[in-house]
This record gives sequence, C-alpha cells and structure tokens, in this order.
Amino acid sequence: MKYQKLFLLVVFVGLFLSVWGQSNEKPYWIYNLPQAKSGNYYYRVTYAEGRTYDKAYAKAFARAILESSWKLGVKVNTKDDIQTLENNITENVDVKETSMNLPMNKVCEYIEEDKSSMDIRVYILWQVAKYANVTPEFDSFNKCK
Repeated sequence: MKYQKLFLLVVFVGLFLSVWGQSNEKPYWIYNLPQAKSGNYYYRVTYAEGRTYDKAYAKAFARAILESSWKLGVKVNTKDDIQTLENNITENVDVKETSMNLPMNKVCEYIEEDKSSMDIRVYILWQVAKYANVTPEFDSFNKCK
C-alpha cells in the first residue's frame, strides 16, 4: 500500500511537470528565424516587457521601427527616441492597425506572463525590407506556433 501511494505520487508529479513544461514552450521562430523566400526582405524578432500588454506591445513595436530604420540607413530624428515612439503608439491606437508606410510586416506574436514580476512579455516576428527604396512583396507565413 505504501509503495502504491508513492508510485501514484511519482506518476502524478511526472505528468504535472510534463504538461507544465509543454505549455511554456516558446515558438521556434523566437530562436531560429525563418528564411525569407526572396532577397528583398528578412525576418527579425523584437521583444519587450511591460506591466500591460499594450505597454509591452508599444515597446516591441517602437524597437522594431527604430532598429529597422537604422538598418535601412534611414536617418532617425533625435526627437524620435524609443520613449516618444512608445507614447505615440500607446496614445494612437490607429498606429497599431496601419503599416505607417514602413517597409515591414507583422507576422506572428507570442505573449507570456512572468509569474514572479507579473510583467507581460511580447515577442513579435516581423518581415522587414532590406532596402528603403524597394517595396518587397512579403510572402505569406502561417507557421506561428
């Protein structure tokens, strides 16, 4: 009887840990970027944390804008720092819904909550143009999981 209880406890703990481990698995694209189907764009991931989803999303979106602009060689106004962009994105909901004429396309999003700090983490996969003067035809991508 004693061994049966111990066996059941071990099985229960094993099942709990295996289910818990699977639910926290991040999508592959966070660590291994997909390959672009044409030479006119590339994939990148931006990551940010915030107390709410909207704040984390605004930070990740602002980082994507600034980092992509720098890589394209677009001169960024000194007033357009990351905090200014975050505020504009947070205050203007329409900015999230439009492409803002940027040569980038949001493809996937992964959200997780940090249980210890209660922060929200947002990972966003983007397709970004390699050249500022060429508008790429982004390919469809449906492997977000």
